[in-house]
Order: sequence, then C-alpha cells, then structure tokens
Amino acid sequence: MDMNELLKKIKDGSVKNVILDTDTYNEVDDQFTIAYLLRAEDKVKLLSITAAPFLNERSSSPEDGMLKSYDEILHTLEMADKKNSVPVYRGATGYMTEKNVPQISDAASNIVRIVNESEETVYIVAIGCITNVASAIVLDPSIADKAVVIWLGGHAYWHPNTNEFNMKQDIAAANTVFDSGIAVIHVPCFGMCSELVTTLPELEYYLRGKNKLCDWLTDMVVDYAPKQSYAWSKIMWDVAAAAVLVKPDAFMYDIRPTPSVTNDFQYSFDQSRHKYIYISRLNRNMIFGDMFKRLS
Repeated sequence: MDMNELLKKIKDGSVKNVILDTDTYNEVDDQFTIAYLLRAEDKVKLLSITAAPFLNERSSSPEDGMLKSYDEILHTLEMADKKNSVPVYRGATGYMTEKNVPQISDAASNIVRIVNESEETVYIVAIGCITNVASAIVLDPSIADKAVVIWLGGHAYWHPNTNEFNMKQDIAAANTVFDSGIAVIHVPCFGMCSELVTTLPELEYYLRGKNKLCDWLTDMVVDYAPKQSYAWSKIMWDVAAAAVLVKPDAFMYDIRPTPSVTNDFQYSFDQSRHKYIYISRLNRNMIFGDMFKRLS
C-alpha cells in the first residue's frame, strides 16, 4: 500500500472498519480508548475487540493479564451501555518468542477472519503487545495486503532506547509485523504520546456528572492516582492510537523506512526497507477536546 495514499485515506472522512487489540486491565487509558471508539460511530465501526497479554504488577502472568483484560473489556462495554454490541475474543496466553512463530488464539483467528471477510480495509488498532496481530499475519500472510496496523509501541527514534512496555514484551512480534509488509502507522510513546497528558481537575471539570460512563472513567483515574497526587498528571497513551482514525488532523505524519528492533531495545535502520507512517507530533488539545465532547 502506498503510504501517501494511506494518509489521504485516513483523512477522507469515511467510516473505518476497526479491530481493537488491547491489554485493557494494564492501566486506565485503554478503557478511555474503548469508550472513545464506541462514541465515534461517525468515524469508526468497531467490529471486534481482542484481549492482549501483559505482565506487570497488575497481573501474575501474561495469560492472567490477558484474561483480566478480557473481563475488563466486557465491563467497559457494559458501563458504556454497549453490552453484547461488540464481539470480544481472548488472545494469546504468552508472547511470540520467535519471529514468525505464531501464538494460536481466538483473537488471532478472529483477526484473520474479519480481514478476509471485509470488502473494505480493516484497521487493526493495537494498544498492547502485538503478539495477537503478528500471529494473525503469520497464520494468513495475505491479510498484509488487506489491513492496516496502527500500533502504539516503542519510543521516538531520537530516544536513547525503545525499552517501552509494549515493545519490550514483544520484540519478536514487533519484528514480525515490521517485516511482513503490512501497512503500519507507528504511534511512539515517549517523545510523542507523552504529550497526551490530562489531570484529575480536568477530568472532574469536563466529565464528572455528565453520565454514568463519564463518572466511571473519572472514578477509575481517581482510584489509579497515587495517594500523594498533588499536581499529578496522567498520560493517556492509548487514546492517541484511536485518535489517528477519529481525529487524524491532530497529528504530524512522516513517511520513513520500516525499522527493525534489536534485542537490546534499539531501532535498526535500513533505507532500503519498505516504508511506513511514523507519527512525530500530536495536538493534545484537539484530541482531548474531541474525546471529552463525545464521552459527555
């Protein structure tokens, strides 16, 4: 897919078919991302949501993180009054340990099926480790010609390393996706998404009291905040990946050669590699303004 044509397509105003792949229980920004996509029916059609594995202090294993995320997806849909409106699938129980060796899961099978059944381009918005997406590509390489991956992972090119949560869990899967030829829109974290910051007073002002969903989202961030939260702020990392489709004019885009990722968390560059779209800046006011209006 030509990247200039893809840039035109994401800005053309048409409703985009979307699969969301998310480690929803990992933080609090995934829930905002799901809610944002659900409230943007003029921009996206959410075809399914798949649960991604993760491991940190909120899970005991990658499988436990995936299962908790699956439950949290269902809970988020219920809080948005969208229970049973979007199919939800369990993902891989572990990470891809070797490039091009898939982790079999309902999520990967669902991605393959939906992409093949769709007459339009399917946008896979991935906001966790990318094993489910990489596994789907390995299971059916032909989907690389029919889908676009929007992945929030890694840091900006100029950052000293790309030792970021989604990337460091899943280097084999990241390289599988980057090498596959599928069209990729790369949403880096520090150096780009790190500008997407909100605060408790802002959430209280724009969301509190508007509806059940807004109150739940606000309460969740209040509970997530440290006890000593004076002047505390929260980066809503994952919202950026959804905003690429909902508010595409809020970003600056570069077309660059697709990178590889080394085992010591560095990017490796080769100018002869196929191109992808790298997002270099965002306008946080445009994104939050749009999301707050839609949620409330």
